[in-house]
Amino acid sequence: MVLTMKLEYKTTFEVKWADVDPNLHLRHTAYLDYGDQARVRFFDENGISFNKLMKRGIAPILFGTQTDFRREVLLSENITLDLELLTITKDGRKWVIKHNVYKENGDLAAEIIYRGAWFDLKERKVVSPPVEVYELMTTLMDVEHEE
Repeated sequence: MVLTMKLEYKTTFEVKWADVDPNLHLRHTAYLDYGDQARVRFFDENGISFNKLMKRGIAPILFGTQTDFRREVLLSENITLDLELLTITKDGRKWVIKHNVYKENGDLAAEIIYRGAWFDLKERKVVSPPVEVYELMTTLMDVEHEE
């Protein structure tokens, strides 16, 4: 067996006024917004824009999320999110993605796990993604294969 190491992806955001709560720290739902934008950036930066996917009649959907908060994130602080594919079905239809959210000093601020799938916008059902989407997604996880 040969292990193909995963691609490491990270992207950074500055916390905006609209994303803080009355305590001036990042509100809980904003973590999800930044996670969503991190995934959009990943696909865009790798040549698969969500606009192209929508023209093909496919889009991601979410079944659920789980967020574990570790450290406070403040207004105007820069946060960095990584992106890891934890699992994907053999046909690519369903997946689990994890983001770690890091503070400027490198401390882990939160972990976000998304359970989702690819959705046919016309047929209104879960479908396998185009091959290039599946192949790009699998670069985000360690893969064992035969030599």
